[in-house]
Amino acid sequence: MLERVILRAFLVFGFVCLPFSLRKKPVKDWIIVFCSTGFLAPLIAKIVVKQKRLAFPIRFLPKYFNTHVLYEHLILPLFCVWFNQTTSRSKMGGMIGQALLYSGVHTVIEFVLERKTDLIIWKRWTCLHNIVSLTVIFLGSRGILFTSKWLSKKYDEEEIK
Repeated sequence: MLERVILRAFLVFGFVCLPFSLRKKPVKDWIIVFCSTGFLAPLIAKIVVKQKRLAFPIRFLPKYFNTHVLYEHLILPLFCVWFNQTTSRSKMGGMIGQALLYSGVHTVIEFVLERKTDLIIWKRWTCLHNIVSLTVIFLGSRGILFTSKWLSKKYDEEEIK
């Protein structure tokens, strides 16, 4: 029962935050980050769940997915958008520091949920696994955004010539 309330709260939280998170300019960048994370996170989660490192006993659409669809398609992409917004002018050291900070906060929340609810079960998974994987995801989303900007600049300049 508590788990369903938490899932609904996360769903409402995600949908309320989404329009505000995508309002900051440049909107195109945040949509790229949101969509790419929402596309890649489920692929990674499927591998981790298949290896029996994590389990999600209570989740949305359990008949169709063995991973946590709400988290992978809404919550984590929102965190990646926020990370990219706060690091938009940061150098590499600042980006890594913020990625670790976001990952640490995220891990504390997941750790509490793992201990107090049946939303997530860490089988062969630790806080260190979580922090490292989230840091890689945050920095990876930043890399995707950098690549997108670089390609856009490169090919936009070629069209002008």
